[in-house]
Amino acid sequence: AQKGIAIKEFCVHHNIETQFIHDLHRNQMIQLVTIKRTRYIPAKQLHSLEKIVRLYHDLNINIEGIQTILHLLSLIEKKEAELLQLKNRLGFYIPAPE
Repeated sequence: AQKGIAIKEFCVHHNIETQFIHDLHRNQMIQLVTIKRTRYIPAKQLHSLEKIVRLYHDLNINIEGIQTILHLLSLIEKKEAELLQLKNRLGFYIPAPE
């Protein structure tokens, strides 16, 4: 399994301060792993971290705002999944028009 990317490398690539990553970790928005005294961002978190960086860097949204946005997006995704499930159940009882 891939360990991920070193914090410093990620920050240089995205032109952000390493403190931002540590702040995200402190606010429990991302996890970090330490291997041989180097802190890494796990590979499985890179997609969501890049989304966070875009919100922060491109839209100038602070960490609290990002937490709120991510929470609301999570709620929307759950509701969409519920809606799809209900549509599928309804489709079982009511055939689609031809």
